[in-house]
Amino acid sequence: MKVTINGKGPFYEVPYCCGDCKCGINSNIREAGGLTHCSLFGLTKRYYDTPPKRCRDMFEKALAIGGEVVLVAKN
Repeated sequence: MKVTINGKGPFYEVPYCCGDCKCGINSNIREAGGLTHCSLFGLTKRYYDTPPKRCRDMFEKALAIGGEVVLVAKN
């Protein structure tokens, strides 16, 4: 199933690493020690880090829904 999250995508499966996620802003793409900034959660991660559990869960739920998904911050 195809999903777009907050205008980023399309996603067809859960990303295997933070650098492959289309929500990431990459500084040194695929370089050793390269960093990526997650625009969804405001975190800076290493390119080859595995996505956090909350991120994987969010992708699994969004892929189950399909289509256009909008995430909002909960205060």
